[in-house]
This record gives sequence, C-alpha cells and structure tokens, in this order.
Amino acid sequence: MVTIPGLASLRGRVLLLAVGIAGLVILLAAVPLALLLRSAAYDDAEREATYAAQNVSDYLSSGTYDDQVLDQYLKRVNGRTSWPVTIVMSDGDVLGAGLSSAALKSATRDGGRAIDADGDGDQRGDGDGDADNLGFVSDARTISVDDGRLVEILADDGDGQARVVASVDNSVIFSSVRTRYALVGVAALGLLLLAGAAAEVTSRRLVRPLRRTADTAGRLSAGDLAARAPEEGPAEVAQVAVELNALAGRIDELLTTERESTADLSHRLRTPLTAVRLGVEALPASERKVELEQHVASLQRTLTQVIRAARRPQREGVHPRADAAAVVRERLEFWTPLAEDQERAVTVDVAGGESWVRSSADDLATTIDALLENVMAHTPEGTPFGLRLVPGPEDVAIEVHDDGPGIPSGAISRGQSDRGSSGLGLDIARSTTEAVGGTIEVGRVDGTTMVRITLPTAGSPQHGADGAAQP
Repeated sequence: MVTIPGLASLRGRVLLLAVGIAGLVILLAAVPLALLLRSAAYDDAEREATYAAQNVSDYLSSGTYDDQVLDQYLKRVNGRTSWPVTIVMSDGDVLGAGLSSAALKSATRDGGRAIDADGDGDQRGDGDGDADNLGFVSDARTISVDDGRLVEILADDGDGQARVVASVDNSVIFSSVRTRYALVGVAALGLLLLAGAAAEVTSRRLVRPLRRTADTAGRLSAGDLAARAPEEGPAEVAQVAVELNALAGRIDELLTTERESTADLSHRLRTPLTAVRLGVEALPASERKVELEQHVASLQRTLTQVIRAARRPQREGVHPRADAAAVVRERLEFWTPLAEDQERAVTVDVAGGESWVRSSADDLATTIDALLENVMAHTPEGTPFGLRLVPGPEDVAIEVHDDGPGIPSGAISRGQSDRGSSGLGLDIARSTTEAVGGTIEVGRVDGTTMVRITLPTAGSPQHGADGAAQP
C-alpha cells in the first residue's frame, strides 16, 4: 500500500477529508451550474440584442430620417454593441451590419406576420389612439440559425413593413461563457483553499493538545513523574489528558509508597544487623571469624545501597546525570594505591573533557568500584588491568579489563559464582547499569577478561535531558 507522506497523520487526514468533501460538492454542482451559466449567457445576449433592435425600430418608425442618416445611425449603434443590427427595408434594401443569405432567408420567413396595431386591417397606425400616428413596432421574435440566434422586430418605415434584425453570434456567447466558467473556477479554487484553511485551523486545534499529551507521556516514560498534560482541546482529547494525569499521579504515589516501605524495612534491618556484627566481633580470632566479618560488611554495604536507592529521587532529582570521565578518574585515583601495593600495572585510556551519562555519580562510582574490587580480589597480585572510557553520540562505554583467569559465563546473574565469590560485585554493577537503561557485557578478548558497561548519554547540567539549553 502506497502512503503519501504527511497524509498518514491525523492532521493530514482531516485536511484531506475537508478538501475532498468540498471538491465533491463543487463537482456535483458543476454540471447544473455550467448549464445555468450557458443559459444565462444566451438570455443576457438576447436581452441586449432586443434592446438594441428596439431602439433602432423606434427610430425607424418615427419617419424623420433619410437613408444616409439612418445608415450613419446604424453605424453608431453597431459600434456600441456586440450584437450588430441590420435593417431590411420594405423595398428590399439592406442597411447596417448585413446578414448572410441563410440568416436573411430565415429572417424574412415571417409566415404571414405583419403589423396591425389598431386591428382595422390596414396595418397602419401605432395603436396608442393619439394624433402623432407614429409607425407601429411589433414585439421581438427570436429565430435560431446555424451560427447563433436572430432577434427580429417588425417596424413601419413609412413605405411599408421593415425588419430590424439583431444578430447573436455563438462565438461571442461562447467567449462570454468561458469567462464566466473561469470566474466560477476561480471561486471554486477559492472555496477549496478556504476549506483547506478551515481544516488546517481545526486540525491544529485538535492535534496541538494531542501532541502535548504525547510529549507528556514521553516525559513520563523517561522518568519525569512531575510531568502533567494540559487538559485542553475537545472534550475527548481533554479526557485523555485527565486520565493520563491521573495515571501519572497514581504511579507517583505507588513509587513513593514503595520507596518509603523499602527505606523503612532497611532501617529496621540495621538494628539486628548491628547486633550480628557485634556478635561476630565477639568471636575468638579465626579464619571463620574473618569470613563472617566480610559477609556482614558486604551485607551492610548492600543495605546502605538499598536505602540510598530508595531516597535517590529526592536526593538527586528526577533525571540524575554524571560526568563519567570525572567519576572514572576519581575512582581510579582511589584504587591506585592498592594497585601499587599489589604491584599491578594499570593502563588508563580516558579522553579529556566531559562525558555526561544518565546515571547518578554515586551509582556510577559504585559500579566502577564493584568492577575494580572484583579485579583486586579475584586475580593474582601483579596481574595488570586497565580502564578505558569510550564516548559516543548516543552512549558512553566503560571497559575494565585484566589478564586474570576470566569470569564464568552468567556470572553477572544474582547468586552465581564470580571466580569463587558470591557474585555480589558484578550483580551490583548489573543492577545499577540496567536501572538507567544501560547494558553490561562480560567476555574475553585476545586472552583478556573484559567487562564492558554501556550507559546512555545525557545533557550537561546546563542543558536538558535532550541537550537543549535551559533558560
């Protein structure tokens, strides 16, 4: 199916519907309107031709002229009208514009038609009963001929019955009809443009609140739970905004309740955890005590992270962001003394400048600490490792690699072994990375263990999430 660009949208379809309906109405009205215009053009032409013929007939019936004056009068009349007038005198002379033989034959075929105003049979008198006794003028008669129509009027020329004929030429009529058709076409085009403009205004008013509602939904999906759609536009569109706002409020309430419940539970666990830690410290020195102390310390760190995660929206805002380059340098500086104590060679590849990612600085630091701690704890001393930051237009990659024995497949899943450990370090890195829409990969490249985390980019604090400058 072929889709015309721009017409697949609601706005395009409203515009197409309005213009289509207007075009259909114009098309349905075109045929009767064309016939009406054609008929009106002939009626107007016959009326003007009749008026010209009547003027000449009245002058002819007065009897106050000679042939030379009458001929000059006809030239003046024909110079002012599109319908030339011809006089066929009672003696057969033809004055004025002249007629073709066929038209002249049609005009003189009167079927016995004659002037008899007063009904006395003498075909004389004007029939008004006064003393002027002007010659009588008959009513106009229309005769159809091959190239148009003739308007004929009988008039008394003083010597008999003369015929005054005005010609209505089809070519002149057609030119007038074409002009009228063109005017109607321009009006139809204006109607289509008006319908399109009205549809454009209507569709804008309809689509604008829908777009704002869609933008609000996008902001909500991006984590901006304070976003609300404007409740405007048609009733149905406004109802969508109302329901979306109610849904956003409900989600905010549920998340708040969840955070509060998690923080409350974590705080409640601190007391028994402290008791466990004190109990472990009271045990006699042994390898078992050291192991228990490590587990308790790990549990305490995890509990602290849970509390911090529960409080993160209030602490860091709705859209946390961090300069990955700065965090990597800071954490590398923290771990460098231990690496030197263990005689490890460290390779660093962090480009200058800023690399902002969609993650809090604490979460990113926790992730890097978990990866570096995994290297320090589970590779032999003296094993070299490296840290590399690869910025990109849409994401930023952080790679930690070492020359150790490698990490088993699936070690980043919770509860599985990570080179003999509980697997908590990689699981922390996985959870914090995936929480912001990132990914984590573990593998070996050319005999080197590689852990690669990829985080989506974000605007700097002076810009919004989309990189646009904030006012």
